[in-house]
Formats: sequence, structure tokens, C-alpha cells
Amino acid sequence: MKVTQEFYDQLPDFDAYYSYIQALFKEGKTTGENQSDAMLNYTKLALARTKRGLKTFTLLPELIEAAKKHPSKKWFLITEAWCGDAGNIIPLIKLLADEIEGVQLKVMIRDEHPEVMEEYLTNGGKAIPVFVLFDDDFNQLAKWGPRPEPAQKMVIDNKKTQAKSYQDLSIDLQKWYLQDKTQTLQKELIDLFNDKSGIK
Repeated sequence: MKVTQEFYDQLPDFDAYYSYIQALFKEGKTTGENQSDAMLNYTKLALARTKRGLKTFTLLPELIEAAKKHPSKKWFLITEAWCGDAGNIIPLIKLLADEIEGVQLKVMIRDEHPEVMEEYLTNGGKAIPVFVLFDDDFNQLAKWGPRPEPAQKMVIDNKKTQAKSYQDLSIDLQKWYLQDKTQTLQKELIDLFNDKSGIK
């Protein structure tokens, strides 16, 4: 199912989504059907990363400029509370949205809307987060996700080799995010905003 104005309007903005997942976690819950201790622990980590990112991430001036020039004012994020990559990515998108006059940033919880998620698969999988830029009629202008290219390569390579467990790979990914300090993410988003014609 494609995103429509009606669907977009009923989604929470970032602040409402963030408040919701924090409240859920206080109740010992997370988003999605899997409420295992492991998923709750991933949620705890993702929330901590989100909180830190909102306080410490610094936007590159070139990224702000590129986003200001882009025609899209309807931004769309697909995520889940437990998503480790999202904790390192969506704070930056939220901070950027706050810099651009007129931008709406709406958040969809992936597993609550599987029919919409089908439109935004990565290599056939439901990888998140996904960031989409729409025009006013909800035509897709650009799409990015689920993680910066070097991190994505780590995931794809490990799928082939099965060399590391999910837990060990998650630790390696987090080390990469901490060392990179959002620089690769910001450069990829600059490219996304500057390429007004192409869908990534």
C-alpha cells in the first residue's frame, strides 16, 4: 500500500513516537510482537543512543543547506523501538527536520503496517530504518536506508560468511557508528538531498 495524505496524517510525529516508546519501555515493553528480554535490552540500548544523539549530534552546514533546497517537506521514517541502527540514525534526521521550515517528520512503526512496509523493502527484506522524501502528492522523491554503506557492507558480508553472531555483529556495528560520528550518514544524506531527480 502506498502512503496517502490520510495515512500520513494519522502517523505520530517524532516527538510523539519518542514519548510513546519511552513510555512503553517503562512498562517493560517494546514495539512489535517479540517482547523477549533480548528485545527489551536492544530497546534499552536504542533509547540510550537516541537520547545521546539528540543531545550530541552536530549537523554539517552543507547538510542543512541541501535539505533546505530540496522540494520535499513531507518526511517519512520507518523504524521500531528496538532497532539499534535507528538509535544511531534517526536522532540526526530529527535534528535536521527541526532546522528546515515547514518540514513534517512522521514515523511509522514497521510491523504495525506490513502492507505499507512492502513498498520499502531492501533486497526483499524489511530492513529498517528507512527514510523517505515525498512531494506534496506523496510521490517518492528519494529513499535512504537502512544504514550507511560501510555498515551495510558489514551486514551483507556477514550474511554471506556467517562469521559472527547477531550479537557480535551488533557490537561491531556500534563501534563503527561511534568512530564515524555520523560523518558518513551526513554525507550520504547530502547526496540524497542534492539528487532531486533520482530515487535511491
